[in-house]
Amino acid sequence: MTTLLELSEGQSGIIQKLDMDRLLIQRLNAMGLRRGKKITVLRKAPLKGPFHITIDTTELMIREQEASLIQINSSTL
Repeated sequence: MTTLLELSEGQSGIIQKLDMDRLLIQRLNAMGLRRGKKITVLRKAPLKGPFHITIDTTELMIREQEASLIQINSSTL
């Protein structure tokens, strides 16, 4: 298993675990980041900037810190 931080632009994976505190998990769940959902990295901003991701038809920007806490299984895609 890997983290979202390790995916390159254009790569996808299935969310396996959100490894963070409960409040942040609830916020990310409300935005569509849930276990079992396909997530794709569209862009990575330079200099530790935000990640531009897509989940279903929703596009989001998340910080590198949160990306490092989202465990992904990229071998299924």
